[in-house]
Amino acid sequence: MRNQNQNQRACSSRDASRRCRRRGFTLVEMMVAGVLLMTVSMIVVPAIYWVHRERRQTERRQIAIVEVENLMERVVALPYDQVQQSIVDKFALSESAVRQLPDARLQIKISDATDVKQMKKIRVQLGWKNQQGIRAMPVSLTSWVCLKEQQ
Repeated sequence: MRNQNQNQRACSSRDASRRCRRRGFTLVEMMVAGVLLMTVSMIVVPAIYWVHRERRQTERRQIAIVEVENLMERVVALPYDQVQQSIVDKFALSESAVRQLPDARLQIKISDATDVKQMKKIRVQLGWKNQQGIRAMPVSLTSWVCLKEQQ
């Protein structure tokens, strides 16, 4: 008790201010640190969410591109006389594409080229909805096939 009283007297005098420094956080410092932490978290958390959402949309677009390429290869591999709307209407998306692309809509359109005889235009388009339920910009691929000359 006696040491404590002497310590208090020594710390309260002006001369002893160099000897008796308080260590640790004050309440104000703790509040400032809390405000800074909250501010940083309010900026970082939405940024992380935005990056995740953009990455997911990029992954979905890549899946759609691969799916459209595969479907186009299947259509182009058909003999010329079988490249018809009734035949390609039977084509469907793969199970993985249906599972990973919400509300996916496939459209394959066959039309005769207007400027060249014996040539058909093939257009494969795939659309889906993003996480907000808004239709994403569809992936589209166009190709032309022609009747091969017989030798």
